[in-house]
Amino acid sequence: MELTRKELYDLVWAEPMTTICKRFGLSDNGLRKHCKSMNIPTPPAGYWAKIKFGKKVKVIPLPEDKKAKKQSTELHEVDPAKLQESPRIPEISRNKVRELEIRTGDLSVFAVPEVLYAKDPVIIDTKEKFRRDAENTYLKKSPYKSKIGPTLNIYVSEKSLDRALSIFSTIIKALRFRGHDVKISDEKTYAVINDEKIQVSITERKKRDPNSENPRNNYYNIFSGELHFNVYDDYRIMYSYKDTTGTKLEDKIVSIIADLEIRSEEIKEERIEAEKRRIQWEKEEQERKRFEENRKTEYKAFKSLFSMAERLHKANILRQYIATFEEFAASKGEMDEVVAEEIRWAKEKADWLDPFISRKDKYLDYYNKDEIIQPECPKKNTWDYPSYTSSSGNSFWSNPFKKWH
Repeated sequence: MELTRKELYDLVWAEPMTTICKRFGLSDNGLRKHCKSMNIPTPPAGYWAKIKFGKKVKVIPLPEDKKAKKQSTELHEVDPAKLQESPRIPEISRNKVRELEIRTGDLSVFAVPEVLYAKDPVIIDTKEKFRRDAENTYLKKSPYKSKIGPTLNIYVSEKSLDRALSIFSTIIKALRFRGHDVKISDEKTYAVINDEKIQVSITERKKRDPNSENPRNNYYNIFSGELHFNVYDDYRIMYSYKDTTGTKLEDKIVSIIADLEIRSEEIKEERIEAEKRRIQWEKEEQERKRFEENRKTEYKAFKSLFSMAERLHKANILRQYIATFEEFAASKGEMDEVVAEEIRWAKEKADWLDPFISRKDKYLDYYNKDEIIQPECPKKNTWDYPSYTSSSGNSFWSNPFKKWH
């Protein structure tokens, strides 16, 4: 079943996600990934409990699709009978599969040493920059490198520096062990995986000072010792690995590498999809332009066709009038040289107007035939009375019958 972005939004706000997951054989995380990729908000925790007890709830409207990576998704409904027969095996994420794959190999390179051995130039340069910029006067006077190269993106206290560098050093070694690398550009640090650049950093969370003399003006201004490894998406932190009560950042190196590799694959997939959308958009734009060109061409062709038909029609009307006049003049016995010459002149003008003949005319070729055969609009004089004038003036054909009346 293919669901559009609007249809999936209506579905997740119409029934609990656990029910939807059972219906389509998805995990909660799997369904949320579909919603995230389509920029669809999901009900917050406790939403359905509030509805059950009749409390007011707030529905988050569907935002514009500027951040949506796709406009529809394919979901397959599970047969309820089969679902009851055999329990569904929990879905294993790509990240977890990659992590399990890494753990089957040599894990020594993923172990963070307790003591920092600064051998990598970028680790040495980062520490030297920290020493140079440190508030400690002794450290400032005791640098052992005069020229410092590009440094890692680390924002921690002096106390946590060696630990943060040990973690970063291990991540760099693990990336290179897996065939990847680290690059520093414009004072930003990137993990380079499968030719994709992912910005990363290590920071230390700040907290309020419990010994502050002014608790009312107590900002987060002292380091807490809790380190975060941050992964960025478009210059914003996408997610972070943190020290917790039960685990340290040092215990999460395998997970970090696995997630970075999967993230690089997702970036490549997203770019490929974006390129497909761009090509499709260009194709549709070309088709639209081609349609516009064809529309204008068809319009001009039809106008030309109609114009030729109208010219022929007017030429035939003119010939019929000339023939009627010639017959009338003959019946009155007034067919002299002057009248005959005027009739000949009129027939030539009919041939000039006829699109199948298009006789050349020394004087009338200067004018547009379509404008000539259009009736003139009545003009108003200064007293706002309609005044109809003729462009024919005092010619033979302005009143050819006056001599017989």
